Amino acid sequence: MGHSSSLDFDQLMREYGNELLRLCALYLKDCALAEDAVQDTFLKAWKSGFRGESSEKTWLTRIAINTCKSYLRSPWLKRRADSALLENLTVDPTGQMDDTLPRAILSLPNKSREIILLYYYQGFKLREISEILHISEDAAAARLSRARAQLKPLLKEWYYDE
Repeated sequence: MGHSSSLDFDQLMREYGNELLRLCALYLKDCALAEDAVQDTFLKAWKSGFRGESSEKTWLTRIAINTCKSYLRSPWLKRRADSALLENLTVDPTGQMDDTLPRAILSLPNKSREIILLYYYQGFKLREISEILHISEDAAAARLSRARAQLKPLLKEWYYDE
C-alpha cells in the first residue's frame, strides 16, 4: 500500500461519488465528461492525500471543481447540453419531470452556475464555498446574490405573483 493517506477511497467513492457526478455533470453540461472528471478527482485526491484541513466533502469538491475548470479550458472540448443529463437530474421523487431548474442553472454563466451548484445542490455554507473557490466570504455572498438575480427571471413560473 505504502500510501500516506489513511482514507478509505472505496468508501469515499460510495459516499460522494454520485453527488460529485451530479455536480460535474451540471458544471460541464456533459455526462460522459462528468464521469471522467469524477475519476480524475478521485485519482488526484488519492495522489495528493487528505491533510484534514477541511471536511472530506469540501476537499473533494474543491478538487472536482478545479478538474471541471481545467476541462472547460481545454481547447478540444465542445460544450453541449446533454439531454440525457437533464433527464437524470430532473426526475423528482413523485416521478414528475420538471427540468425548469436544471435548464435554468445550465444557462447561467460559469461563475454563477458554480456558486448555485455549491450552495443549493451540494448544500455548502458560504464559509465553505469561499474555501473551495479561494475567494473571500463577502465575495462568495456577492456572487451568490448575483447568481440568484440571474436565476430569478428564468424561474418566473416557480414564483407566484411577485
